[in-house]
Amino acid sequence: MIRLFLFATLAACAPKAAPVVAEPAPAPVDPEAWRALRPAPAPAKAWTAPVATQFTLSNGVPVYLVKQGDLPLVSMRLIMQVGRDANGDKAGLAALAANMLDEGTKKRDGATIAADAAKLGADLAVSPGAESTTITLDALTGEPLAPSLDLLADVALNPRFDKKDFARVVDEVVTGIVAARAEPRDVAQRTFLAQMYGGKHPYGVPTVGTEASVKALKLSDVTRHYADYWHAGNAALVLAGNIDEATLKPLLEARFGKWKVGKAGRSSVTAPSAPLKTRVVFVEQPGAVQSVINAGTAAPGRGSPEYWSSNVAVTLFGGMFSSRLNMNLREEHGWSYGAYAGFADARDYSLLVARSSVQADKTAPAVVEVLKEMGAQAARVPTADDMTLVRDYLVKSLPGNFETNASASGTFATLPVFGLPGDEWAKYGERVTRITPEQAAMAGKALLDPAKTLVVVAGPRSIEVDDGKGGKTKIDVVSELKALGYEFVELPRP
Repeated sequence: MIRLFLFATLAACAPKAAPVVAEPAPAPVDPEAWRALRPAPAPAKAWTAPVATQFTLSNGVPVYLVKQGDLPLVSMRLIMQVGRDANGDKAGLAALAANMLDEGTKKRDGATIAADAAKLGADLAVSPGAESTTITLDALTGEPLAPSLDLLADVALNPRFDKKDFARVVDEVVTGIVAARAEPRDVAQRTFLAQMYGGKHPYGVPTVGTEASVKALKLSDVTRHYADYWHAGNAALVLAGNIDEATLKPLLEARFGKWKVGKAGRSSVTAPSAPLKTRVVFVEQPGAVQSVINAGTAAPGRGSPEYWSSNVAVTLFGGMFSSRLNMNLREEHGWSYGAYAGFADARDYSLLVARSSVQADKTAPAVVEVLKEMGAQAARVPTADDMTLVRDYLVKSLPGNFETNASASGTFATLPVFGLPGDEWAKYGERVTRITPEQAAMAGKALLDPAKTLVVVAGPRSIEVDDGKGGKTKIDVVSELKALGYEFVELPRP
């Protein structure tokens, strides 16, 4: 009995076991949850811009060589310092002369030039530009390179300037100019240039000239222009690809070394006049559903020391997708697919131009917003975040300029065209990074003054839009532009 009592007592005093509680089932794992997390940026990679090896031929022609790539390829550019300034009072002359070069030489007609290039696996093109004219040759290195260079030299040095070719090329250029009148972008650009420089200024018309000026050109104008300007003193050679100086130099010397130096060179031109007040110029583009807006002023030349701070300020305003201008017109208002600003680069004088195509019924409000964003950028000192953003954009996008031989040679072609130093690209990041917020603010204040801006609008005078009630309402674009209160001028299409 005593033993049973003790067992009972001990059992009564023993701690009671905790009740068993079932644990909740784990929440199901969402296999798509990772999509909600922003990926972390990859570590920044060190990158150094290539440096061109520079040497000269016996006649003084400078050569820039960027050795890169493993494939047997090279992209070459013969740069001629022959642009709009060489036109004199004959707008489009330099471009027409350039367009005649690959029409035939003293040994080959145009079809033979194309066939010979194809046989060699080469591509040859002539491109007249505002500041220079370029003959581009993309070719194979090794055995095909010498005959490819022969073809380039033949086109550059031995054009035949045939009468029949001349008449056909003139017709083609005029047809292109006439066709471009249907494009509001072309109309806005032509009008903007004429308003900034004046119609008689070499820079006051596009590179190709006008319908009237091209029709007035004669074959003798072309031959005289070529004889005066196409000489070794105006030339430079830029190459990028898998070739070294020891191999390249004798090849170039044999084909271009005896080219003589002439007298005619770059002509001095007067600077564009910055607008003294806001001026809106309208050019009707019948049938257009969008209006093209060009707004800007005079700016420093590409080789100016002021370029660097100006570029930072303008990039913040409209030079990248996240700039103030694009965020306003595209993202906030939805009036445009894109709005950007940048420089129409020239060696001596540039233009700052903000461009956008907008809904025609929002033309006047868009002009207001463009000028508002100009003033906002001009009135503020960029923050530290602003400076980081613009530096990252300008510097980290630079490697893309050297991805291919063609892009590398094109990038280095800016050195002779704009008279830039040989270390321009090697020190590009350094030059951008050392711009202070105060310097950028000063440049923005000088360039982005809405009270001294030319605004050109090419679009319809009026347009019908839905009124939201199943009907239509008419928007008078011209009346709305006039109502902004700025000086207003309407011009015929150029």
